[in-house]
Amino acid sequence: MSTSLSPALLALALCAGLLLPGCETLNPAQRRIKKNPERFARLSEKDKSLVEQGRVQEGMSRDAVFLAWGRPDRVMSGSRSGKSREKWAYFHSAPVQTTTIGFGSYMSHPFYSSYGFHPAYGYGYGPGWGMSTGVDYLPYIGSTVEFVKDRVVAWERAD
Repeated sequence: MSTSLSPALLALALCAGLLLPGCETLNPAQRRIKKNPERFARLSEKDKSLVEQGRVQEGMSRDAVFLAWGRPDRVMSGSRSGKSREKWAYFHSAPVQTTTIGFGSYMSHPFYSSYGFHPAYGYGYGPGWGMSTGVDYLPYIGSTVEFVKDRVVAWERAD
């Protein structure tokens, strides 16, 4: 009795072997680390561990925050107690159910073309109204990080 693989099974195994390695799932912080290995290499061991978890802590560098949380949606500069500060803000969005009601009126006239008069497509007048529901997404500041001299001095994150 022969124990050879059928050509179809061999082709399936080959395809699976080629495609499955591309299915690795990385969280956003791990993707940023993979794209920026030189930034990650400069971090302390403690910061590396926090960045891999997507966490931020006081004393971290800008590079560590970038790797953990990504590019900020807004950067603000300012001063407090004579010290220059920079604040990074990250926006999140919340779904809000909406209801829209509209009122109006219309009036149309018959139209003429090279084929003659078309009353069926032109007459109409009177009031109208409509109502619809939907979902809008409202942005809000979900996380902020404050830096003094390129180090985190404060951070907050909405849960």
